[in-house]
Amino acid sequence: MLLAAAAGVASVITICPAKVQAVSLNEACGMFASKLNAAVQSGDQAKAQLIYQDGSQRIAQRFNGATCPNVKPPAPN
Repeated sequence: MLLAAAAGVASVITICPAKVQAVSLNEACGMFASKLNAAVQSGDQAKAQLIYQDGSQRIAQRFNGATCPNVKPPAPN
């Protein structure tokens, strides 16, 4: 009985999302730039392009159409 109750509590804990912290546009742009820079530095051009496209879209969706003017698209090969 106790084991079943513990399992039930554990399932509730894993279902409830962790507390989400608000991130400012500047912080989001910094994280985006860092992730993009890492892909560019690794030499994976396809990954860098994908990160840029996905990141730009996410920033616009989460920040009402905003962009990160300091984050430039990776140069094509």
